Amino acid sequence: MDNSPYILEETEDFAVVFKPPKMHCAPVKQKENRAESASALFDWYASRSSAFCEMMHRLDFETHGLVLFAKNQKSFDFFKNLQERGEFIKEYSAICAKQDAGKAAGFPPPPDFSNYFPSPEKSMIINSYFRPYGEGRKLVRPVTEVRKNYETAKDNGGFYRTEITCIKGNNFTARIKRGFRHQIRCHLCWIGFPILNDPLYSHSTADGEFLALRAHALFFTDPSSGGRREYRIDALEKTPF
Repeated sequence: MDNSPYILEETEDFAVVFKPPKMHCAPVKQKENRAESASALFDWYASRSSAFCEMMHRLDFETHGLVLFAKNQKSFDFFKNLQERGEFIKEYSAICAKQDAGKAAGFPPPPDFSNYFPSPEKSMIINSYFRPYGEGRKLVRPVTEVRKNYETAKDNGGFYRTEITCIKGNNFTARIKRGFRHQIRCHLCWIGFPILNDPLYSHSTADGEFLALRAHALFFTDPSSGGRREYRIDALEKTPF
């Protein structure tokens, strides 16, 4: 398991950088967390890069994997446009446990996937809005219909979408185009497959301390050549301890 950040690929326009678990992507704002802020992935890469760098997306503190940085304004604008069109794809691998779907507090009735199995031709789609939940709003919960008493987050006015492309035993592969905080973690918990060692959404643990969720692939268009780029590290197939 890699416990230090590294640059997987770098061009004049962008860099693909590995974020280890238990590292913030961006500096945190709270004064009491200044020590953690100093080791944020953004600061680590900015100290090694050109004057301009912008992070195009983020991973949760516990999640590890690949993050894309833009290295100039032109590529930043290009990638933002890709994201708005749903053409920047992130692929994750997760190791999950099994529990009764939708039983945790605050979850609506889950979608019924009892007779469904994903295939290359037909993915399993989990759709919802989201709302903050719990003490300090540290958690999120899926929302299937807008209610006046809920603060509801939407994806360009619609549902956030998690696409499950493969299930092998307790190993899940998921793709998202635009994501919300904890989206994959919450969606998998909702359908009864919380991720191992998730301190917020699961009571299932394995030996070790890292969340069993890896952002292992990125797919996007090159801002200079117009060609399709694909970057991968190994998918998570066993607990990363």
